[in-house]
Amino acid sequence: MDFAAYAQRAVDLVNTPIESADDVRTYLGHRTWVADLVRDDDVTVLQGFRAGLEEMADASAATDGAAVVATLNGLLAKHPIRPMISGHDESSWHLHIQDDSASASETICAETLFGLAMLVSEHGATRIGRCAATDCDNAFIDTSANRSRRFCSTRCSTRMNVAALRRRQQAAKEVR
Repeated sequence: MDFAAYAQRAVDLVNTPIESADDVRTYLGHRTWVADLVRDDDVTVLQGFRAGLEEMADASAATDGAAVVATLNGLLAKHPIRPMISGHDESSWHLHIQDDSASASETICAETLFGLAMLVSEHGATRIGRCAATDCDNAFIDTSANRSRRFCSTRCSTRMNVAALRRRQQAAKEVR
């Protein structure tokens, strides 16, 4: 089980507008076994859930660990996780976060909450940030040793660094 991937799915959900069942399927990508379960009522559940994740991401970006934990605990209470051990033979036992009867929204909520709970437990409550790039407010996970990550992607980082370089070059030309 890849706990970091589950936490990343939470951040991906924060960064993905959910307006329709097709948006949920797009968010799920290649995970067709969950995408096949998506129903219209999952959209409403995930919209409310996503709002809670956004609140948590904003609290983390503001380094308010107590608010992160309170929001996460509230989401865990509202969306309980029902883990089950599964396997195909004696050597393949592994943990599933939801049972086979779970809806798409229950599965998404359980996976993301489990990943976030592990992230907070292992790295601290303020490891989710918001991109510092102009015109971007995507959330990201920062597991760097010194909590120095500022951008959601290499693209945003490069864009801002190139813009800063151009400003410095222009300022140097104006001084001459």
